[in-house]
Amino acid sequence: MNGPGATQADQQSPISSDDAAAIHALHAAYWARTDGTDDGAPEDLFSDDALFILGSLTLSGRAEIAAFFRRRHAAQAASGRVTRHIAAQLQLRGLAKDHVATKCIVLAMAGHGALPIAASPPSVADFDDICVRLPGNIWRFERRVANSVFAGPEAPAFARDPAAPTPEPTRKDEC
Repeated sequence: MNGPGATQADQQSPISSDDAAAIHALHAAYWARTDGTDDGAPEDLFSDDALFILGSLTLSGRAEIAAFFRRRHAAQAASGRVTRHIAAQLQLRGLAKDHVATKCIVLAMAGHGALPIAASPPSVADFDDICVRLPGNIWRFERRVANSVFAGPEAPAFARDPAAPTPEPTRKDEC
């Protein structure tokens, strides 16, 4: 809503098609790296001061995020756990210059053993993110919040625990 009575939360900054494509690519790269189908490090897709909330687990800064993914990778390698995540319904909303809020729904499958793995009920989560453009026109996650909707039997404990409230995205100049 624009015009009289509009609040800052109602107003959106325009998003160029190039920026939208880059943010879609950021999301796709994250899931490929998380599932191990891309060798890149997931933490490299976050800003240095990023906040990452996964249900009851809160990680602050790229160093904590990197440590989480190292532990996750080691545990999965030791146990034979395999995951695949499918993200859908990605929505983008411009907040302020160089900041875009995104929302998507993620279906997570997990199991143990050799492929193909017998399927069990999946987990479903809502992801609410703030993406930031860094120097060099590089988009990264500044904040990533996952809240479980359905927790399947293979979901990690932090996804089954009650989540912290999701902070509302704000315009960067309000922070």
